[in-house]
Amino acid sequence: MITNWIGNIVNYYRIRRINEKEKGVEQFKSITTDVLFPPGSCGENIIISGGDIGQRLRFSERIIENSHVQGRPMIVLHLANSGLENIIVRNNWGVVVNRQNKKFDAFTSFNLQEICQVVLDTCKSRYDIRPEGRYILQAVHELLACKKIRPYFSNFADFPYPQLDVKINDCLTSGLITQDTNDNLVSLNGMGQHERNKIDTFFYDMKAQINHIATDDANSTGGISILSAIKNGKILCIDLNSSANVMLVELIVNSLNIAMRRGIEFTLFLDDVPIANNEMLKNTLCQRSRHNNIICSKDLYAMLSGNNDAFTTITGLAETTVLSSHGSHISCEKWSKYIGEYDKIDVSQNRNAGWGHRGFNTSKGQTMTYKREYRVKPEQINCLFQGVIIKYNKIIHNNQTGALIHTKKVL
Repeated sequence: MITNWIGNIVNYYRIRRINEKEKGVEQFKSITTDVLFPPGSCGENIIISGGDIGQRLRFSERIIENSHVQGRPMIVLHLANSGLENIIVRNNWGVVVNRQNKKFDAFTSFNLQEICQVVLDTCKSRYDIRPEGRYILQAVHELLACKKIRPYFSNFADFPYPQLDVKINDCLTSGLITQDTNDNLVSLNGMGQHERNKIDTFFYDMKAQINHIATDDANSTGGISILSAIKNGKILCIDLNSSANVMLVELIVNSLNIAMRRGIEFTLFLDDVPIANNEMLKNTLCQRSRHNNIICSKDLYAMLSGNNDAFTTITGLAETTVLSSHGSHISCEKWSKYIGEYDKIDVSQNRNAGWGHRGFNTSKGQTMTYKREYRVKPEQINCLFQGVIIKYNKIIHNNQTGALIHTKKVL
Protein backbone atom coordinates (compact mmCIF):
# COMPACT_ATOMS: atom_id res chain seq x y z
CA MET A 1 0.00 0.00 0.00
CA ILE A 2 2.82 2.40 0.86
CA THR A 3 4.50 1.55 -2.42
CA ASN A 4 1.33 2.41 -4.33
CA TRP A 5 0.95 5.66 -2.42
CA ILE A 6 4.53 6.73 -3.20
CA GLY A 7 4.04 5.73 -6.81
CA ASN A 8 0.90 7.85 -7.04
CA ILE A 9 2.69 10.86 -5.59
CA VAL A 10 5.58 10.51 -8.04
CA ASN A 11 3.14 10.09 -10.91
CA TYR A 12 1.17 13.18 -9.79
CA TYR A 13 4.24 15.45 -9.94
CA ARG A 14 5.37 13.91 -13.22
CA ILE A 15 2.00 14.63 -14.82
CA ARG A 16 1.95 18.16 -13.39
CA ARG A 17 5.33 18.85 -15.01
CA ILE A 18 4.03 17.51 -18.32
CA ASN A 19 0.94 19.72 -18.09
CA GLU A 20 2.98 22.81 -17.28
CA LYS A 21 5.26 22.11 -20.23
CA GLU A 22 2.30 21.61 -22.57
CA LYS A 23 0.64 24.78 -21.29
CA GLY A 24 3.84 26.67 -22.08
CA VAL A 25 3.48 29.54 -19.59
CA GLU A 26 6.74 31.01 -18.31
CA GLN A 27 6.50 32.50 -14.83
CA PHE A 28 8.47 35.64 -13.96
CA LYS A 29 8.54 37.49 -10.65
CA SER A 30 9.14 40.76 -12.47
CA ILE A 31 9.91 42.20 -15.88
CA THR A 32 11.04 45.63 -17.09
CA THR A 33 9.33 47.57 -19.88
CA ASP A 34 12.47 47.42 -22.03
CA VAL A 35 12.29 43.61 -21.90
CA LEU A 36 8.54 43.67 -22.43
CA PHE A 37 8.95 45.91 -25.50
CA PRO A 38 12.54 45.59 -26.78
CA PRO A 39 13.87 48.10 -29.36
CA GLY A 40 13.46 45.59 -32.17
CA SER A 41 9.71 45.41 -31.56
CA CYS A 42 9.06 48.91 -32.95
CA GLY A 43 7.94 47.41 -36.27
CA GLU A 44 5.62 44.82 -34.71
CA ASN A 45 1.85 44.80 -34.46
CA ILE A 46 1.21 45.15 -30.73
CA ILE A 47 -2.00 45.03 -28.71
CA ILE A 48 -2.25 46.33 -25.14
CA SER A 49 -5.59 45.66 -23.49
CA GLY A 50 -6.85 46.08 -19.93
CA GLY A 51 -5.44 47.55 -16.74
CA ASP A 52 -5.43 51.14 -15.57
CA ILE A 53 -4.45 54.22 -17.56
CA GLY A 54 -1.21 54.70 -15.59
CA GLN A 55 0.12 51.29 -16.57
CA ARG A 56 -0.93 51.74 -20.19
CA LEU A 57 0.89 55.08 -20.26
CA ARG A 58 4.09 53.40 -19.07
CA PHE A 59 3.81 50.84 -21.85
CA SER A 60 3.02 53.58 -24.37
CA GLU A 61 6.06 55.59 -23.30
CA ARG A 62 8.38 52.66 -23.93
CA ILE A 63 6.84 51.90 -27.34
CA ILE A 64 7.03 55.55 -28.48
CA GLU A 65 10.61 55.80 -27.24
CA ASN A 66 11.53 52.75 -29.34
CA SER A 67 10.15 54.43 -32.46
CA HIS A 68 11.99 57.66 -31.66
CA VAL A 69 15.33 55.89 -31.10
CA GLN A 70 14.92 53.81 -34.26
CA GLY A 71 13.85 56.87 -36.30
CA ARG A 72 10.60 55.18 -37.29
CA PRO A 73 7.73 57.58 -38.12
CA MET A 74 4.65 57.18 -35.95
CA ILE A 75 1.15 58.64 -36.07
CA VAL A 76 -0.49 58.67 -32.63
CA LEU A 77 -4.26 59.17 -32.44
CA HIS A 78 -6.01 59.71 -29.11
CA LEU A 79 -9.00 61.33 -27.44
CA ALA A 80 -7.87 64.07 -25.04
CA ASN A 81 -5.16 61.95 -23.39
CA SER A 82 -2.99 64.74 -21.97
CA GLY A 83 -0.74 62.19 -20.25
CA LEU A 84 0.24 60.74 -23.62
CA GLU A 85 0.88 64.24 -25.02
CA ASN A 86 3.04 65.15 -22.01
CA ILE A 87 5.25 62.10 -22.58
CA ILE A 88 6.02 63.18 -26.14
CA VAL A 89 6.51 66.88 -25.27
CA ARG A 90 8.58 66.21 -22.15
CA ASN A 91 11.00 63.95 -24.01
CA ASN A 92 10.99 66.05 -27.19
CA TRP A 93 10.12 62.95 -29.21
CA GLY A 94 7.78 64.53 -31.75
CA VAL A 95 5.05 67.05 -32.56
CA VAL A 96 1.79 67.27 -30.63
CA VAL A 97 -1.17 69.01 -32.26
CA ASN A 98 -4.13 70.01 -30.12
CA ARG A 99 -6.11 73.12 -29.11
CA GLN A 100 -2.99 74.68 -27.60
CA ASN A 101 -0.73 73.85 -30.54
CA LYS A 102 -2.69 74.22 -33.78
CA LYS A 103 -0.10 73.14 -36.35
CA PHE A 104 -1.99 70.59 -38.43
CA ASP A 105 -2.34 71.18 -42.15
CA ALA A 106 -4.03 68.27 -43.90
CA PHE A 107 -2.53 68.91 -47.36
CA THR A 108 1.15 69.64 -46.65
CA SER A 109 3.33 67.39 -48.91
CA PHE A 110 0.32 66.31 -50.99
CA ASN A 111 0.30 66.65 -54.75
CA LEU A 112 -2.86 67.65 -56.61
CA GLN A 113 -3.86 64.07 -57.41
CA GLU A 114 -3.57 63.09 -53.74
CA ILE A 115 -5.59 66.13 -52.61
CA CYS A 116 -8.35 65.13 -55.04
CA GLN A 117 -8.22 61.56 -53.85
CA VAL A 118 -8.56 62.52 -50.18
CA VAL A 119 -11.47 64.88 -50.82
CA LEU A 120 -13.38 62.42 -53.01
CA ASP A 121 -12.78 59.41 -50.73
CA THR A 122 -13.53 61.01 -47.35
CA CYS A 123 -17.14 60.36 -46.27
CA LYS A 124 -17.90 59.35 -49.84
CA SER A 125 -21.43 58.11 -49.12
CA ARG A 126 -22.37 61.37 -47.40
CA TYR A 127 -21.15 63.90 -49.98
CA ASP A 128 -21.18 61.77 -53.13
CA ILE A 129 -18.62 63.96 -54.90
CA ARG A 130 -18.28 62.45 -58.35
CA PRO A 131 -14.95 62.15 -60.23
CA GLU A 132 -15.72 65.39 -62.10
CA GLY A 133 -15.08 67.19 -58.81
CA ARG A 134 -11.38 66.79 -59.59
CA TYR A 135 -11.73 69.47 -62.27
CA ILE A 136 -12.92 72.01 -59.69
CA LEU A 137 -10.06 71.19 -57.33
CA GLN A 138 -7.61 71.39 -60.23
CA ALA A 139 -8.95 74.83 -61.20
CA VAL A 140 -8.61 76.11 -57.62
CA HIS A 141 -5.12 74.59 -57.38
CA GLU A 142 -4.04 76.46 -60.52
CA LEU A 143 -5.59 79.73 -59.34
CA LEU A 144 -3.69 79.47 -56.05
CA ALA A 145 -0.47 78.78 -57.98
CA CYS A 146 -1.04 81.86 -60.17
CA LYS A 147 -1.31 83.94 -57.01
CA LYS A 148 1.82 82.24 -55.62
CA ILE A 149 -0.24 80.76 -52.78
CA ARG A 150 0.73 77.30 -51.54
CA PRO A 151 -2.05 74.67 -51.75
CA TYR A 152 -2.58 74.31 -48.01
CA PHE A 153 -5.81 72.99 -46.55
CA SER A 154 -6.99 76.38 -45.30
CA ASN A 155 -6.61 77.88 -48.78
CA PHE A 156 -8.79 75.18 -50.30
CA ALA A 157 -11.25 75.28 -47.39
CA ASP A 158 -11.71 79.08 -47.51
CA PHE A 159 -12.14 79.30 -51.27
CA PRO A 160 -15.61 80.52 -52.43
CA TYR A 161 -16.44 77.63 -54.76
CA PRO A 162 -19.84 78.97 -55.95
CA GLN A 163 -17.96 82.05 -57.23
CA LEU A 164 -15.21 80.16 -59.05
CA ASP A 165 -16.13 81.64 -62.45
CA VAL A 166 -15.96 85.16 -60.97
CA LYS A 167 -12.55 84.49 -59.42
CA ILE A 168 -11.23 83.18 -62.74
CA ASN A 169 -12.40 86.33 -64.53
CA ASP A 170 -10.88 88.57 -61.82
CA CYS A 171 -7.49 86.91 -62.37
CA LEU A 172 -7.77 87.49 -66.10
CA THR A 173 -8.69 91.19 -65.81
CA SER A 174 -5.92 91.79 -63.26
CA GLY A 175 -3.35 90.17 -65.55
CA LEU A 176 -2.50 87.26 -63.25
CA ILE A 177 -3.38 84.71 -65.94
CA THR A 178 -3.24 84.65 -69.73
CA GLN A 179 -6.19 84.13 -72.03
CA ASP A 180 -5.11 80.53 -72.68
CA THR A 181 -4.97 79.83 -68.95
CA ASN A 182 -8.34 81.50 -68.52
CA ASP A 183 -9.86 79.31 -71.24
CA ASN A 184 -8.45 76.20 -69.57
CA LEU A 185 -9.81 77.18 -66.14
CA VAL A 186 -13.22 78.02 -67.59
CA SER A 187 -13.25 74.59 -69.23
CA LEU A 188 -12.35 72.87 -65.95
CA ASN A 189 -15.07 74.83 -64.15
CA GLY A 190 -17.61 73.80 -66.76
CA MET A 191 -16.73 70.11 -66.56
CA GLY A 192 -17.02 70.04 -62.76
CA GLN A 193 -19.68 72.68 -62.10
CA HIS A 194 -22.25 70.20 -60.74
CA GLU A 195 -19.82 69.22 -57.95
CA ARG A 196 -18.91 72.75 -56.79
CA ASN A 197 -21.56 73.03 -54.09
CA LYS A 198 -20.78 69.54 -52.80
CA ILE A 199 -17.09 70.43 -52.48
CA ASP A 200 -18.00 73.71 -50.79
CA THR A 201 -20.16 71.84 -48.26
CA PHE A 202 -17.45 69.24 -47.74
CA PHE A 203 -14.85 71.84 -46.78
CA TYR A 204 -17.35 73.74 -44.59
CA ASP A 205 -18.10 70.59 -42.57
CA MET A 206 -14.47 69.49 -42.46
CA LYS A 207 -13.35 72.83 -41.05
CA ALA A 208 -15.78 72.36 -38.15
CA GLN A 209 -14.19 69.00 -37.24
CA ILE A 210 -10.58 69.96 -37.84
CA ASN A 211 -10.69 73.48 -36.42
CA HIS A 212 -9.33 72.50 -32.97
CA ILE A 213 -5.98 71.40 -34.49
CA ALA A 214 -5.80 73.16 -37.89
CA THR A 215 -3.41 76.00 -38.54
CA ASP A 216 -4.75 79.03 -40.38
CA ASP A 217 -1.38 79.80 -41.93
CA ALA A 218 0.93 76.83 -42.52
CA ASN A 219 3.68 79.14 -43.81
CA SER A 220 4.08 80.95 -40.49
CA THR A 221 3.26 78.14 -38.03
CA GLY A 222 5.12 75.29 -39.72
CA GLY A 223 2.10 73.21 -40.64
CA ILE A 224 2.49 69.45 -40.49
CA SER A 225 0.38 66.76 -42.14
CA ILE A 226 0.15 63.00 -41.78
CA LEU A 227 2.15 62.56 -44.97
CA SER A 228 4.84 65.13 -44.19
CA ALA A 229 5.39 63.60 -40.72
CA ILE A 230 5.76 60.11 -42.16
CA LYS A 231 8.05 61.27 -45.00
CA ASN A 232 10.32 63.08 -42.54
CA GLY A 233 10.46 60.24 -39.99
CA LYS A 234 8.63 62.17 -37.27
CA ILE A 235 6.27 61.20 -34.49
CA LEU A 236 2.99 63.11 -34.84
CA CYS A 237 0.46 63.01 -32.00
CA ILE A 238 -3.09 64.13 -32.86
CA ASP A 239 -5.94 64.81 -30.45
CA LEU A 240 -9.11 63.75 -32.29
CA ASN A 241 -11.13 65.60 -29.62
CA SER A 242 -14.20 63.40 -30.06
CA SER A 243 -15.04 59.95 -31.43
CA ALA A 244 -17.87 61.72 -33.30
CA ASN A 245 -15.33 63.44 -35.58
CA VAL A 246 -15.76 60.79 -38.27
CA MET A 247 -14.70 63.13 -41.10
CA LEU A 248 -11.39 63.92 -39.40
CA VAL A 249 -10.69 60.22 -38.79
CA GLU A 250 -11.46 59.36 -42.42
CA LEU A 251 -9.27 62.24 -43.63
CA ILE A 252 -6.40 60.85 -41.55
CA VAL A 253 -7.04 57.29 -42.75
CA ASN A 254 -7.04 58.38 -46.40
CA SER A 255 -3.75 60.19 -45.77
CA LEU A 256 -2.31 57.01 -44.25
CA ASN A 257 -3.47 55.04 -47.28
CA ILE A 258 -1.52 57.41 -49.53
CA ALA A 259 1.62 56.78 -47.45
CA MET A 260 1.00 53.03 -47.80
CA ARG A 261 0.69 53.33 -51.56
CA ARG A 262 3.97 55.24 -51.61
CA GLY A 263 5.52 52.27 -49.79
CA ILE A 264 6.69 54.27 -46.77
CA GLU A 265 7.19 52.43 -43.47
CA PHE A 266 5.43 53.87 -40.42
CA THR A 267 3.59 52.98 -37.22
CA LEU A 268 -0.05 53.77 -36.45
CA PHE A 269 -0.68 54.08 -32.70
CA LEU A 270 -4.31 54.13 -31.51
CA ASP A 271 -4.91 55.08 -27.90
CA ASP A 272 -8.45 54.06 -26.90
CA VAL A 273 -9.88 55.25 -30.22
CA PRO A 274 -13.20 53.51 -31.02
CA ILE A 275 -12.81 51.37 -34.12
CA ALA A 276 -16.18 49.66 -34.52
CA ASN A 277 -18.08 52.55 -36.15
CA ASN A 278 -15.45 53.50 -38.72
CA GLU A 279 -15.08 50.94 -41.51
CA MET A 280 -12.19 52.80 -43.15
CA LEU A 281 -10.14 52.77 -39.94
CA LYS A 282 -10.98 49.12 -39.37
CA ASN A 283 -9.91 48.21 -42.90
CA THR A 284 -6.63 50.11 -42.50
CA LEU A 285 -5.82 48.20 -39.31
CA CYS A 286 -6.48 44.93 -41.12
CA GLN A 287 -4.49 45.88 -44.22
CA ARG A 288 -1.11 44.28 -44.81
CA SER A 289 1.52 46.81 -45.88
CA ARG A 290 4.82 48.22 -44.67
CA HIS A 291 3.12 49.80 -41.65
CA ASN A 292 2.41 48.28 -38.24
CA ASN A 293 -0.30 48.94 -35.67
CA ILE A 294 -0.12 49.63 -31.95
CA ILE A 295 -3.54 49.40 -30.30
CA CYS A 296 -3.74 50.46 -26.66
CA SER A 297 -7.12 50.14 -24.97
CA LYS A 298 -8.77 49.46 -21.66
CA ASP A 299 -10.73 46.70 -23.42
CA LEU A 300 -10.12 45.97 -27.11
CA TYR A 301 -13.13 43.68 -27.54
CA ALA A 302 -15.44 46.33 -26.06
CA MET A 303 -13.77 48.99 -28.21
CA LEU A 304 -14.77 46.87 -31.22
CA SER A 305 -18.35 46.73 -29.87
CA GLY A 306 -18.11 42.96 -29.73
CA ASN A 307 -17.43 42.59 -33.46
CA ASN A 308 -16.03 39.06 -33.61
CA ASP A 309 -14.77 39.27 -37.19
CA ALA A 310 -12.84 42.49 -36.52
CA PHE A 311 -11.43 41.06 -33.27
CA THR A 312 -10.27 37.90 -35.01
CA THR A 313 -8.65 39.81 -37.88
CA ILE A 314 -6.89 42.43 -35.74
CA THR A 315 -5.61 39.95 -33.15
CA GLY A 316 -4.60 37.62 -35.97
CA LEU A 317 -2.13 40.24 -37.21
CA ALA A 318 -0.64 40.95 -33.76
CA GLU A 319 2.82 39.60 -32.99
CA THR A 320 2.67 40.71 -29.35
CA THR A 321 -0.29 41.01 -26.98
CA VAL A 322 -0.06 42.33 -23.43
CA LEU A 323 -3.07 41.74 -21.21
CA SER A 324 -3.94 43.23 -17.83
CA SER A 325 -7.10 42.81 -15.80
CA HIS A 326 -10.44 43.02 -17.65
CA GLY A 327 -13.79 43.61 -15.97
CA SER A 328 -15.87 41.99 -18.70
CA HIS A 329 -16.13 38.21 -18.52
CA ILE A 330 -17.02 38.15 -22.24
CA SER A 331 -13.76 39.93 -23.08
CA CYS A 332 -11.81 37.56 -20.83
CA GLU A 333 -13.40 34.61 -22.61
CA LYS A 334 -12.38 36.03 -26.01
CA TRP A 335 -8.78 36.52 -24.89
CA SER A 336 -8.59 32.99 -23.48
CA LYS A 337 -9.80 31.59 -26.80
CA TYR A 338 -7.29 33.76 -28.65
CA ILE A 339 -4.33 32.53 -26.58
CA GLY A 340 -5.49 28.98 -27.20
CA GLU A 341 -5.83 25.59 -25.56
CA TYR A 342 -3.62 22.63 -24.72
CA ASP A 343 -4.08 18.93 -24.02
CA LYS A 344 -4.22 18.58 -20.28
CA ILE A 345 -3.73 15.20 -18.62
CA ASP A 346 -6.43 14.69 -16.03
CA VAL A 347 -5.82 12.12 -13.30
CA SER A 348 -8.70 10.59 -11.41
CA GLN A 349 -8.37 8.29 -8.42
CA ASN A 350 -10.31 5.05 -8.36
CA ARG A 351 -10.84 2.45 -5.70
CA ASN A 352 -11.93 -1.14 -6.13
CA ALA A 353 -13.16 -3.45 -3.37
CA GLY A 354 -14.58 -6.97 -3.33
CA TRP A 355 -14.34 -10.53 -2.11
CA GLY A 356 -11.72 -12.82 -3.57
CA HIS A 357 -10.28 -16.23 -2.81
CA ARG A 358 -8.11 -14.58 -0.16
CA GLY A 359 -11.01 -12.71 1.42
CA PHE A 360 -12.11 -9.07 1.12
CA ASN A 361 -9.62 -7.03 -0.92
CA THR A 362 -9.26 -3.31 -1.71
CA SER A 363 -7.10 -1.64 -4.32
CA LYS A 364 -6.43 1.92 -5.45
CA GLY A 365 -5.37 3.16 -8.85
CA GLN A 366 -5.22 6.16 -11.18
CA THR A 367 -6.92 6.76 -14.49
CA MET A 368 -5.46 9.28 -16.95
CA THR A 369 -7.57 11.08 -19.54
CA TYR A 370 -6.84 13.98 -21.92
CA LYS A 371 -8.99 17.07 -22.12
CA ARG A 372 -8.68 20.44 -23.86
CA GLU A 373 -8.21 23.37 -21.51
CA TYR A 374 -7.43 27.08 -21.90
CA ARG A 375 -3.77 27.95 -21.49
CA VAL A 376 -4.98 30.99 -19.55
CA LYS A 377 -8.46 30.75 -18.07
CA PRO A 378 -10.91 33.70 -18.33
CA GLU A 379 -11.07 34.01 -14.54
CA GLN A 380 -7.27 34.37 -14.42
CA ILE A 381 -7.42 37.36 -16.78
CA ASN A 382 -10.33 38.82 -14.86
CA CYS A 383 -8.48 38.61 -11.53
CA LEU A 384 -5.05 39.91 -12.55
CA PHE A 385 -3.82 42.29 -9.86
CA GLN A 386 -2.47 45.75 -10.65
CA GLY A 387 0.95 45.46 -12.25
CA VAL A 388 0.42 41.82 -13.17
CA ILE A 389 0.35 41.11 -16.89
CA ILE A 390 0.18 38.28 -19.38
CA LYS A 391 2.30 38.65 -22.50
CA TYR A 392 1.58 36.53 -25.54
CA ASN A 393 4.02 36.40 -28.44
CA LYS A 394 2.72 34.68 -31.53
CA ILE A 395 5.42 32.55 -33.08
CA ILE A 396 4.84 31.76 -36.71
CA HIS A 397 7.65 29.23 -37.16
CA ASN A 398 8.13 25.91 -35.36
CA ASN A 399 5.83 26.65 -32.42
CA GLN A 400 2.25 27.32 -33.44
CA THR A 401 1.03 27.84 -29.87
CA GLY A 402 3.18 30.92 -29.27
CA ALA A 403 5.27 32.03 -26.30
CA LEU A 404 3.35 32.94 -23.17
CA ILE A 405 4.69 34.87 -20.18
CA HIS A 406 3.00 35.54 -16.84
CA THR A 407 4.73 38.08 -14.64
CA LYS A 408 3.82 39.31 -11.19
CA LYS A 409 5.25 42.81 -11.55
CA VAL A 410 6.29 45.24 -14.28
CA LEU A 411 9.23 47.40 -13.24
